[in-house]
Amino acid sequence: MMSYVKKSICVLMVLFTMLAVMLIEPGATDVLAASDVTINLSAEKQVIRGFGGMNHPAWIGDLTAPQRETAFGNGQNQLGFSILRIYVDDNSNNWYREVATAKKAIEQGALVIASPWNPPSDMVETFNRDGDTSAKRLKYDMYDAYAQHLNDFVAYMKSNGVDLYAISVQNEPDYAHDWTWWTPQEMLRFMRENAGSINARVIAPESFQYLKNMSDPILNDPQALENMDILGAHLYGTQISQFPYPLFKQNGGGKELWMTEVYYPNSDSNSADRWPEALDVSHHIHNSMVEGDFQAYVWWYIRRSYGPMKEDGTISKRGYNMAHFSKFVRPGYVRVDATKNPNENVYVSVYKSEDKIVIVAINKSDTGVNQNFVLQNGSASQVSRWITSSSGNLQPGTNLNVTDNHFWAHLPAQSVTTFVADR
Repeated sequence: MMSYVKKSICVLMVLFTMLAVMLIEPGATDVLAASDVTINLSAEKQVIRGFGGMNHPAWIGDLTAPQRETAFGNGQNQLGFSILRIYVDDNSNNWYREVATAKKAIEQGALVIASPWNPPSDMVETFNRDGDTSAKRLKYDMYDAYAQHLNDFVAYMKSNGVDLYAISVQNEPDYAHDWTWWTPQEMLRFMRENAGSINARVIAPESFQYLKNMSDPILNDPQALENMDILGAHLYGTQISQFPYPLFKQNGGGKELWMTEVYYPNSDSNSADRWPEALDVSHHIHNSMVEGDFQAYVWWYIRRSYGPMKEDGTISKRGYNMAHFSKFVRPGYVRVDATKNPNENVYVSVYKSEDKIVIVAINKSDTGVNQNFVLQNGSASQVSRWITSSSGNLQPGTNLNVTDNHFWAHLPAQSVTTFVADR
């Protein structure tokens, strides 16, 4: 008798569980998530500066006027980018090339940063670097002149309506086969002795792979650190385990931490729309924000066959994955603590403003997931959502109600969903 009762109870429990899954959302009967996403709205992390990409007219031509609207506008079929990175040409006669797109970005409220690849040719000398006698470096007696060169670019852009947010000392000084090399000690010397004279925020060292040997000396030198405003890093081939930077957390108080260049996962021709490969983009941004505590995420070329905007000016699948962050997580939003990996292949990050909560949830698994989101130390009412999957781009979903500070939502297989709740 007891065995029969236990069996009946078990059958009823299974039926109730199946009913609960079916009621969460019509047609969403794939998987019931085992773990909640707990969001602590009072546990603040980093302030977000924005998301964006590089415009490089000297190498691939300028963005057209419609492409600028697509990149920096935040309406329908626009990326909502809030950061533009531009090129500091070593020849000042070419600086005009950067103005048109930078002015449009500024008009749309974006921040503009700039990076040089080489100093002017008269400031450069060749040297023997591991047998390469054509390697280039800044002449040691030209550090003052180089700082003035950067100042001249800042002044030129300002006179043309572009007030730079920051300027870098050197793009990828530790991967300079085709441009100018800097050793960690050379970069330290410039940061200590010359960077303080630059009339803009200074970015350094922009290591190609976030190699800490380039930035540790700056963080450990009080004068160099005082002259650095933004620690810039690139993430080419960087393992996620190398995203955290304890020394920056220890010594970098008051400084910003930006990811200033990457493409991910590859630069294969016409790869921008591959699915589900494009999901790797939103997952990479997730790890940059959650594991790396970066405040900005800047793609390489804005318009490219592997970029967020394809050569025809339309947004790619990779671009829509970026847009799940860039359109909704606006400058000044603050990341808050949340369960980052509640279930296998599910990744969540959460951001807040004074009146919004933004949740970006990525489901890389082959099955849908019904996920519970729990709010702590704050409340919300209705939740809107947008979904990108193999069959749609930023498609609006049905609104969800928050009950007792939690809500359930279906995360389709191989998709990214952005939820926006009013606080």
